[in-house]
Amino acid sequence: MMMGAVTGRFVRTRANTNEAFEIPAVQAASLRGDGARAGGGVAPSWFLKTTLARAMRLGLALFVLTATRLALPAASSPATPPPQPVDWRCRLSAADFHKSGDGEWTSRRVRAPFPFEELIYSWHPERPGDSFRLYLKARFSRKEETDWLYAGYWGEVAPLVTNRQPPAFDRGVLDMDWLKLKTPATAFQFKVVSAGRNPLRAPPSLTVIATDNHPEAKVARRWGARGKQEAAPARVLDVPLRRQFDSQGQRMRDRCQSAALASAMEYYGQSVPLERITALTYDPEYGYPGIWPRVIAAAREFGFDGYLDRFRDWPRVRQALAENKILLCSIRLRAGQCQAPPYASMGNHIVALCGVTDDGRVVVTDSALGRSGTGYLCQWLQPDFEKVWMETKGGVAMVICPPVGAGMRQVEKLPPFPSDRAFPAGDDH
Repeated sequence: MMMGAVTGRFVRTRANTNEAFEIPAVQAASLRGDGARAGGGVAPSWFLKTTLARAMRLGLALFVLTATRLALPAASSPATPPPQPVDWRCRLSAADFHKSGDGEWTSRRVRAPFPFEELIYSWHPERPGDSFRLYLKARFSRKEETDWLYAGYWGEVAPLVTNRQPPAFDRGVLDMDWLKLKTPATAFQFKVVSAGRNPLRAPPSLTVIATDNHPEAKVARRWGARGKQEAAPARVLDVPLRRQFDSQGQRMRDRCQSAALASAMEYYGQSVPLERITALTYDPEYGYPGIWPRVIAAAREFGFDGYLDRFRDWPRVRQALAENKILLCSIRLRAGQCQAPPYASMGNHIVALCGVTDDGRVVVTDSALGRSGTGYLCQWLQPDFEKVWMETKGGVAMVICPPVGAGMRQVEKLPPFPSDRAFPAGDDH
């Protein structure tokens, strides 16, 4: 506390504020040592004692006020949105496996940089005709890990298992091609077993993505989206529409993933009958037509590189399109979920994402709309597609890469977004 000027004011100084309050002029005179107040007869010591007593009472009041303010809860601030899921990508080559038995290879144990609740993968056979079974193990601590979980097969294996069920355990399930955990794991390991007529010479390479859906703040900062990113220019690739029909004109139901792959390969200049693709993508043990790793391996059989990935933001999508890549996106639509979708609802489905515009549209090739023809250059509002793909299915996409020397064919003039979209009746879905 410091004394003010001769105007009879004290100036109390606190952090970030200066407050002044009036005191009687006579007390100010006393503190200046001027003798007595007007009227005389009062000794300077009396004024000093009185003023000091008042100052002490004032200081106590200020202390109580400050303590009370500190005890009050802070004003509520807008809720901070939870961190978005983070993904870590890993590539295991044949050199990351060691021979662990006759016709058997085991990978090194891979520790992820953060605990993960999901894991997806794709395999990349070394040679056409390679046949094998794949197994996966998740590790939770030094003393806790799963058994070897069945993770799929490739090639002409024998004997086939009928009515296979996804391996479930107390901490999760390996849902055909998608490990989903109730308790986060810290590491993983793969095993490859030769299972065909021709002995396997070497294990396939693997692409693996581990995901933490509820990351701590430091994990989100390290592995999450990098703030505002410079986006590649908007473009729409002219990907043709392939319907879910074989070369004889026979309908092949629920073959959207094969039709999407057929569209991608035809864009690059290779037309493949749908039945040749479905023979590779269909899993007869699970009775399921679209196992993600099988789609990637099928593309490889026809000479195309590809990999499984997850997309959490649109700059990465734009960059993939700028590299002339086509994204086979896994989507699902609930009735009433979106503002202007091309159909009322849709179960698990695969479309070929081929374009993004600057005015907020996403363009796909969709075999479910083959009969009406609206599946060619099918348009979504970007927020709608984000819901059915990034939010509902975690942005999973099978990325098909262009072969060496493949040109880029772009749509020069995209039709306007349908102003009054009607759902086609009796289409291919």
